[in-house]
Amino acid sequence: MTIRGRANRLTSWTARVLATTVLAAGMLGAAPAFAQDDDFTSLMSTLQPELYCVFDVLSQTDEFHGVADVWISADATAEDADKIDAILDSAVKACAQSYGWDTETSVMGAMIGIHGSVVEVVTGDMLAGGVKQEQVEAVFELFGVMEDKDTAVFTDTAWQEDYAFRKKMYRALVLAGLPNEDAALEHAMFVLESSAVTTDTILKWIDLKSSKVADASPAPAIPPSRKSKSNKKPSSTPRAPKMEISATGTGWYVAPGGYMVTNAHVVDGCKMVTLKSGAQLEVLDVQVEEDLALLKGTASVTHLALRDGRAARLAEDVLIAGYPLGGILSSGINVTVGTVSALLGMGDDDRRFQFTAPVQPGNSGGPVLDTSGNVIGVVVSKLNAMNIQQEVGDIPQNVNFGIALKNVVTFLDANDVPYERKVSNTPKDKVDLAEIARDSTVLLQCYQ
Repeated sequence: MTIRGRANRLTSWTARVLATTVLAAGMLGAAPAFAQDDDFTSLMSTLQPELYCVFDVLSQTDEFHGVADVWISADATAEDADKIDAILDSAVKACAQSYGWDTETSVMGAMIGIHGSVVEVVTGDMLAGGVKQEQVEAVFELFGVMEDKDTAVFTDTAWQEDYAFRKKMYRALVLAGLPNEDAALEHAMFVLESSAVTTDTILKWIDLKSSKVADASPAPAIPPSRKSKSNKKPSSTPRAPKMEISATGTGWYVAPGGYMVTNAHVVDGCKMVTLKSGAQLEVLDVQVEEDLALLKGTASVTHLALRDGRAARLAEDVLIAGYPLGGILSSGINVTVGTVSALLGMGDDDRRFQFTAPVQPGNSGGPVLDTSGNVIGVVVSKLNAMNIQQEVGDIPQNVNFGIALKNVVTFLDANDVPYERKVSNTPKDKVDLAEIARDSTVLLQCYQ
């Protein structure tokens, strides 16, 4: 059964994920009683990778844009719906295999992925259209204080034809700081709708989980296709075992076939390493001295190229991509910019170079890109500012280190990885660099 077959109509889809912390704040604001409950907080932490699985799968190949475009388009055709249906069905199946979802849970996962997708795409359109960052944030602040009766209206597409309700919400949005312009207000309404539907779905999911625990109900039934006898090999996306996430880091695809680079310390002691979707990765090689690790997944995704020619140059601009603080700052990728400030590491270590772009725990293993979008190093560490402050009485600013390109090349050559090298001669806009990084950089989860 396809996902579209479970929905009443095309407009029951929304597209894109919860990639901003303001949305998370908005969701909790819609249920303040739950948000203050320790059991709820613990349950949300445990369920987070599962709740957002569908979006994570979509975001690996950037297909959430297609899903979102169909949702916000008034001219979507049946053919468009069929394409989106196939994309979503594939994502849901991958997550269902990872987490053992039954039909009900699969539908909930799809709805969260779809409506989360809308939020990210539409807020991006708002910013591109001239709406200020603080004005976009005001939409989520408004959502956090909306009355239940108003958020309930958004869970039914009939609101689009309710002139009185739309007028009321337009007035509230303008008072919250949104421009009194049709395009901005219409976009904001889509964001409010998707936030409301996502929140409603998450709370229903929590209720479902809680009731199953309370009733000691059996685990969801395995779909018939998995119960039947078959000579096929088991799925490459196994159900997540009963282990806890002990740490997170960043990895990036370096070659076709799912080859991925990260730091050795990111995978150190891990019983299993997965993507946010739950897809398990194979650890092929670990070089502790170089602090590099080579992983392999099954996904066929865009990979980054290494710079052909000179290594990092003093004072050149760089962009860092990764998932700092385990996605706490945002469920989407985080990028920062800076410059190469030194060509040696601590103690004149020529295996390292220094850059000023800010990094946090969780950035480890991420790519350091030059202005052409080619990799010139791998994020490895930051200077312990507190230790330096105790020694010299001053706190150093933005002292961070990357693994030198020559060491990355040697490591990949030793593993016969078919990586690509490109000459860096065409500078790109920072927005384009961020797009390049996003398509190839992933959050890694270490289970112990």
